[in-house]
Amino acid sequence: MSEHDEVRELLALAASGALESKEEERVARHIRSCALCSEELEDWRLIASGLRRLPTPQPPRGLVERARARAEVRLAEEAERRWNRTVLIFVTVFAWVITLLSWPLFRLVSGGFLSLVDPGLNKAWIAFAVFTTLAWVGGGGAAILLSLHQRRERRLA
Repeated sequence: MSEHDEVRELLALAASGALESKEEERVARHIRSCALCSEELEDWRLIASGLRRLPTPQPPRGLVERARARAEVRLAEEAERRWNRTVLIFVTVFAWVITLLSWPLFRLVSGGFLSLVDPGLNKAWIAFAVFTTLAWVGGGGAAILLSLHQRRERRLA
């Protein structure tokens, strides 16, 4: 591609003032010696000045406010989801730690040290396992009910 063709591709950008200083100097040098490119640059400048005089389209007043409100609602919902997820993970880990630590402690208290090494299942351990299972099921049910309640509140709001 020749120097002339390369400069012609830059003329529209030169007319709009979008060139870097080195490219502007290159175009200016070429324009001094090429009448055809000089005329074309003047045509581009007329077009650019006409475009600058056109009114800038403005969005309707309510559109910006509605978009901002929707964005705020979505950000708040996402923050709430992150918080709920974090709390759920913490509660789950905490419950498992308590559960895993409490079974040996319960066996130690209910049957002494030998119950820890006794491989047989006694009635107290089975009762404790059933109680723990019921507590987990109850907690899961409560979490589901809370989630459904929050969704209903969000839909009404």
